[in-house]
Amino acid sequence: MCSCSQKILILNIMKKILLTLIDLIFLTRPVVVVPVWGFCAFGVYAGAGGRILTHLEPHQYLLILLYSLSPACVYVLNQIADYEVDARNGGFPLLVRGGISMPAAWACAAVCGLASITGPLFMGYPSISALSLTAIALGYVYSFKPFSLSGRPFCDFLTNALEAALAFSAGWAVIGAEFSPPRLCGSALPYFLLMCAGSISSTLPDIEGDKECGKVTTAVRFGPTAAHRIALTALAVSIPASLFLSADLLALACAAVAVPTYIPYIIKPKKEYMELTYKVGGAAIMIAASLALPLLFPAGLFIFAATKIYFRIRHGVSYPSLN
Repeated sequence: MCSCSQKILILNIMKKILLTLIDLIFLTRPVVVVPVWGFCAFGVYAGAGGRILTHLEPHQYLLILLYSLSPACVYVLNQIADYEVDARNGGFPLLVRGGISMPAAWACAAVCGLASITGPLFMGYPSISALSLTAIALGYVYSFKPFSLSGRPFCDFLTNALEAALAFSAGWAVIGAEFSPPRLCGSALPYFLLMCAGSISSTLPDIEGDKECGKVTTAVRFGPTAAHRIALTALAVSIPASLFLSADLLALACAAVAVPTYIPYIIKPKKEYMELTYKVGGAAIMIAASLALPLLFPAGLFIFAATKIYFRIRHGVSYPSLN
């Protein structure tokens, strides 16, 4: 029979394990996984012939969840690769300041990666397993030396856009659409271009910090004005791609909403106008994705609320400011 002190010890161990597991869940950055679900939703929508499906079968939701573990793995790998950089920066990088050990982070990445590859394979969807493996490999070369694509001009935003295209392809496979490369690529192209624009725009505020860390991103290499114009060009090209390649009304609507927000920064480069581009564009994409797959909206709200509560209670910081 256990003594009182032994019971307390067991309870403390169980509490520590539980808290570690919760920490590792949020280390995967579930808030950033939600947009991955969004691009999967666009793939479902396009694969269904531009029809909005009010719901999917349970196994289809499970496949999307399993695929999303591959970018979750990548987000953990990215934090491992950026540990030294994050340690010098402000804010509250979870791996650096959250009391999570490096071995635990590697184990978390491994579990997510293996589940995302083996899960769909056992369910009879080898194409999704292949997409997961590709996403993880792409994320590795994005984050780690000697590749470090996150700090190379053009490679930075093209890699992010390819990740979005892979998520789109996963949604396409989940709905059972024909895996015809011409049709799939034509349908994915508008979303690829939307992600190119959003990825470039979101790095503009980080130019000085990236310079200090030796990262030569597209924004660092060409400067904020030229990088902004590259992003606007990608956004503009997504409009005819939406119209003529895929007849995708959701992609067209996202581009149409975002384009006007890029004009003020060209006229007068101000921080507020810079932030307007990716904030409005990102919101438009998530609203459109929620139309494509309605369950995405409550799921996104739940994850945002859970993340906010986690950082406030566990670490005493306010999300998303993390101060």
